[in-house]
Amino acid sequence: MRGSIPRLLPTLATMAAFTGAAFAADADWSLCGAGYRIPERPVSEAAESTSDPETIRVTADSADLVEEGVSRLTGNVAVERGTRLLRSDELVYDQPEGVIEAKGNVRYWDEGVFVAGENARAEVETDVVAIERVTRYMLEGEHGHGEARDLAISGNERMVASDVTYTTCNPGDADWRITAGHLAIDPAEGTVVARDAWLRVMGRRLFYLPRLSFALSSRRKSGFLAPSWGSTETGGLEVTTPFYFNLAPNYDATLEARAMSERGVQARGELRFLSRGYGSGWLGAEHLPSDAKFDGDRSAFDAAHRHEWSDRWSTDARLEWVSDTEYLLDLGAGLSQSSRTYLPRRFDASYRGDGWDALVRFQNFQTLNPSILEQDRPYARLPQILVQRNAPERNRALNVGAEAEISYFHRQSYTTGARANLRPSFTYPIHTAGTFMTPRAALHVTGYELDRVEAESALDDRRTLVVPAFSLDSGMFLQRPVTLEGRSLTHTVEPRLYYLLVPFERQDDLPNFDTSESTFSFARLYRENRFSGGDRIGDANQLTLGLTSRLLDEHGAELARASLGQISHFRDRRVGLDRSDAPQRRRASDLVAEIEARPARGWRLRTSLQYDVVDDRTDAGALHVQYRRDRRRVFNAAYRLVRDIAPDRNIEQADLSFVWPIANQWRTIGRWSFALNEEGNRTLEAFGGLAYESCCLTLRAVARRYLSHAHWRESDDRYSNGIYVQVEFKGLTGAGARPKEFLIRGIPGYENEF
Repeated sequence: MRGSIPRLLPTLATMAAFTGAAFAADADWSLCGAGYRIPERPVSEAAESTSDPETIRVTADSADLVEEGVSRLTGNVAVERGTRLLRSDELVYDQPEGVIEAKGNVRYWDEGVFVAGENARAEVETDVVAIERVTRYMLEGEHGHGEARDLAISGNERMVASDVTYTTCNPGDADWRITAGHLAIDPAEGTVVARDAWLRVMGRRLFYLPRLSFALSSRRKSGFLAPSWGSTETGGLEVTTPFYFNLAPNYDATLEARAMSERGVQARGELRFLSRGYGSGWLGAEHLPSDAKFDGDRSAFDAAHRHEWSDRWSTDARLEWVSDTEYLLDLGAGLSQSSRTYLPRRFDASYRGDGWDALVRFQNFQTLNPSILEQDRPYARLPQILVQRNAPERNRALNVGAEAEISYFHRQSYTTGARANLRPSFTYPIHTAGTFMTPRAALHVTGYELDRVEAESALDDRRTLVVPAFSLDSGMFLQRPVTLEGRSLTHTVEPRLYYLLVPFERQDDLPNFDTSESTFSFARLYRENRFSGGDRIGDANQLTLGLTSRLLDEHGAELARASLGQISHFRDRRVGLDRSDAPQRRRASDLVAEIEARPARGWRLRTSLQYDVVDDRTDAGALHVQYRRDRRRVFNAAYRLVRDIAPDRNIEQADLSFVWPIANQWRTIGRWSFALNEEGNRTLEAFGGLAYESCCLTLRAVARRYLSHAHWRESDDRYSNGIYVQVEFKGLTGAGARPKEFLIRGIPGYENEF
């Protein structure tokens, strides 16, 4: 849902004719090279004569006394006062009036500021320097420069100019610039205000703004943010106009109107806060009255809050809500939003003790899939209380651990009640430099107190389950130095044996509040329970043999890792999720392998494989290859296969994505994600476009198509199409739709600024 309430940043700005606007500048000038450079400030011998910042030091090739107190200086004239330096061909200094008039080839330097013009007038008392016919002014830290008819600089570095231009592009390469009748720059406030302004792009007038305000840095400022525009199939033509409120350094708010040609006008708002006394988080809300395509009002709400009340106490809350099950399909931000099935409502209170932790949780969900039956929806926890010991494990000593949980599970119908879990454990680890062995004994105690039982079930109102478990985990760490292509590396071999014994206890007469069988993977080879949740304890008599090998560089960084493992079962596994589950009789698990490597500079490979040795087939597999030469060149290829996730249902997907240069300053952007099945291939998401980036301008144009129907409407192949155009004037603002979120999600390794 966060995609439907955008996290608007205060570095945006308006690009329309508002009487007040809030622009912000926060740019990276790495592409500008050496084209922008303030002329080197000459070193003056007079500067060494005194360190008093108020003393005026004047030097020249020659000087004449015009009248009492009035001097004319010519030839390499220099006037210094503190950090400021004024040079010209000729200068008249009226000491009684405190006025300095400079003529010819005027140049002015201060910290990070340079101005060049024809004439200048400086008033000593007011500490103001006015320069006429300015051929160039430059602000070094902001990469800003331009020309002006006249420009005045006060002692606090405030600048006021008329008939002025401003840009952050390199001189002679102005992709954009502002021309204004009046411009005021206030470094203390970090703002620039222009009046009667035009924005020119590639030399052409684009927007007129009677008043324009933007920031010299990333400092926040109240005002209109950049309106965005675009076109989507679900909403038609869209224009969004936000207004940003800089309420305080630690909290702000954004209000915006989103006009959709096919639905109406939606109001959206967000408040963000960060404080020591109240924690951090956000509140967001949306409302669309009388949706033309839905025939009714539609709303959404999103809130999050986290606070550290002390070194021990903290709270964490999250609430999401939408008015109807179709909301995210119609008004969300894409495939990741439209495929959501549940929205969480949760409140956690945590306590960190000395060697133990505690958590109290209240949790519920809003179900968006109307086809999910009530008995299949997740339970609410009202509440869940967890306590566990977290003391560090000691070598060659008896370590005592414990976990305890009490939860009350509620649902509108079917079985409800309370469950208590207690899991004490004892370990005695024996670790050496190259070996380890950890025997562990644990006891799983589960008790139920049910207040409502399904009429057709055979569940007891009260039941207690006690299951012991014993495991022995052991392994070795072997290493040797190797040389590969002249590099000194370390090769490791790490065999591991894990034995697990858990007796069978009947559990099909117990309710199932939150338990499922964990996805099989390399990590699950060494887990004590094959189920996740607290309602089932899997029986086991098994031995896991695993092997991991690594290749480390001279700094210990991992260059490659390969792992292989399999479980040998010595008896059937009879515990299932319900009584209809047949015993698992296979004596050998799937063979699991994982490989991760960086075979060459820029290349990264990750792959996993789950192979059924009995039926001689691959049950699951994944492969991801990435080439990332630098932040401007990224290519990803991925493949994923999962068999039998449901009867007659497999998942087989492939994905290609890239960011790649095609010419100087031009790059292509693209992704294609598609599903492979018996009925035929189907595109899940595809987008492609171009990006242009220069020293001071970024332009992105992306066309996107994604499958927006939820999986409960698979018979309705509903695709959403959109066009996104974004322009960023570095040091000024951005405008247009912002495709940043789905580009980062869809292209691993993508960075917002190429």
